[in-house]
Amino acid sequence: MNIHFAYANSLSRNFARHHLAGSESDISVTTSGSLAAAIEATNTLETLDAVMLDMQMPDMNGLQGLRNFRHSCRHKAPIALTAASMDTLSSDNIMGAGAAAFLPYDMEPDALVTVLRLIIAGESYMPAAMRTRQDRDKQLYLTRREQDMLDGLRAGLSNQEIADY
Repeated sequence: MNIHFAYANSLSRNFARHHLAGSESDISVTTSGSLAAAIEATNTLETLDAVMLDMQMPDMNGLQGLRNFRHSCRHKAPIALTAASMDTLSSDNIMGAGAAAFLPYDMEPDALVTVLRLIIAGESYMPAAMRTRQDRDKQLYLTRREQDMLDGLRAGLSNQEIADY
């Protein structure tokens, strides 16, 4: 597995390079500290299986950085975004911009490797907390009548029964 980790924090880059690559014999890790350096580094690699992009890199510019990376990288490897917080991100926006996964900073190393293997296999991953928050937020935008209709559907009512509800 050839993975490129682009992290703003040098400690995170060193962890990825030394711990993750050292823990599994089939993992090869390259790192960079900016989006521009990540594009340059990955374009020199012969093979690339996955990329982790840190949303905190100074030249990332939010999801635009993901789009720029996708456009500029010669490889079509899946991309996982990482950040300290999911507060300003939605899984729909992340996936729409071309990411295969979102991995919070506090993810356990073994889980991180598992998710990387998952996206390399063609799957996607979003933390359950992100999906739960989005589902809760979406409910806030339903009108009372829309909520009544949804409740009727969940209860198995017919269209007429919902209309009379």
